Amino acid sequence: MSLAQELLEKASRKLDLPGDITAGLPRLALTGFTECSLDGGCAILEYEPNEIMASVAGGVVTVRGGGLEVRLMRRDHLTIVGKIEEIRLSEGNG
Repeated sequence: MSLAQELLEKASRKLDLPGDITAGLPRLALTGFTECSLDGGCAILEYEPNEIMASVAGGVVTVRGGGLEVRLMRRDHLTIVGKIEEIRLSEGNG
């Protein structure tokens, strides 16, 4: 993580501002056990029916389950649907 990004994160915490907006951090939203949405610059690294890996700002998000598919993909947003059993966050480059 760059010094500028660290400073933005610290400032957002002190000012009680959402970090995803001020520092460009990724946002993950889980709806039940069937939908996962990622915001903040996404790129698919691996796509299988039981595992989807996506690169986001600062790391990788791995979604595991069954019958997984990408419902929506834009430059800044990714929606995965299916039976979600596990979500793993890995800091660093994918």
